Amino acid sequence: MIEESSGSSLLSAFAKREENAAKSVNEDVYRREHAEQVGIVVAMYAFLISAIFIFPPFFLFFAPFEWIKYLFLFYVAWYFVLDRDACEKGTRFLGWTRRLPFWRLAAGYFPVRLHKSADLDPSKNYIFGYHPHGVISVGALLTFASEATGFANAFPGIDVRLLTLSVNFFFPFTREVLMALGINSVTRSSVEKNLLRVSSSAKKVKEEGEEKEEEQQRPRGNAVVIVVGGANEAMDAHPGTAILTLAKRKGFVRLALKTGATLVPVFAFGENDIFDQVENPEGGVLRAFQKRVKSLIGITPPAFYGRSLSRGVLRRFFGKRGVLPKRQSIEVVFGKPLEIKEKPYGNDQIPEDVVDKYHKEYVNALRNLYELHRKSFHRMKRTDSFEDFASRQKKMQPIRFK
Repeated sequence: MIEESSGSSLLSAFAKREENAAKSVNEDVYRREHAEQVGIVVAMYAFLISAIFIFPPFFLFFAPFEWIKYLFLFYVAWYFVLDRDACEKGTRFLGWTRRLPFWRLAAGYFPVRLHKSADLDPSKNYIFGYHPHGVISVGALLTFASEATGFANAFPGIDVRLLTLSVNFFFPFTREVLMALGINSVTRSSVEKNLLRVSSSAKKVKEEGEEKEEEQQRPRGNAVVIVVGGANEAMDAHPGTAILTLAKRKGFVRLALKTGATLVPVFAFGENDIFDQVENPEGGVLRAFQKRVKSLIGITPPAFYGRSLSRGVLRRFFGKRGVLPKRQSIEVVFGKPLEIKEKPYGNDQIPEDVVDKYHKEYVNALRNLYELHRKSFHRMKRTDSFEDFASRQKKMQPIRFK
């Protein structure tokens, strides 16, 4: 009996030691993965800041050789004069840039996940309406400009282009990165050109017993993503809210009617939760300042803050608040496609009642998508987030359109 008891205690101690060792390994893996994810996010911040504030002054005033300065000036003059509309054509897209490993690390930081309600026919063209804008539309970037969430696997045969403000293509080097990722400007011309692009792939058809190659004449499988609310909606990007600038936004519906593209509503649960904003009520000084800046440069300067690093000087100085996004999951949900039954209007005048009809259908589809999924996806928040599920559920407000 003593020997049996001693043997069982040894086995128990060994099992406990193995369990503790496995737990320690899992914790080390989690910490390493977390550090990599944070590092990628910090690197993305560093690149954007450098591209806007550091690279231009360096090449103009601190370049080690004079010819580098002139080469930089030639590059800037070239894209302003001769290459300005390149960001409207969908060209210079390099598919491999979306498959780079660091995108998955960036998406895992939150994480960002894709959910679809229906398959999409690759023989049709699509306009994805992305909601809400959030502070910087992180979910849109990681879903449509990278393969971090598996867009190509979820919707095979769909060649998608994410559209953003034209001002983003004024910055040297950044514009090349954006176009390589398949990001284009959100102008009417850009939408039409990207939707009506003819696929460069040739197909084989049989004719009169002979097999020959001919290029597809009808554009198909093209898609654009429009963050419909834009900069105005960014001012309403407060955690727990879904205030969408959509009631009077009908341009994307007109473009769908003109080109024959199918509308697909997309709602990103959690997009508004990764940053906090200073309160900016309508009629207030801050809101007036933001609107004024937007009227001048087209960009809204949101007074936002997120989290800080876990440790270090910045943590000791600023505390928990910082410029890094909070680790709240972003669940990007694709609704069912809204078919346009009318034939493409092309250059013909589109009746306003037809525009209003499809706009109303789109708004109702988006509202139903939100109400159907909001409780489910807001339970999927991280356990280490600053707020627990119960408090977040109480803060969630019904969707509202402005």
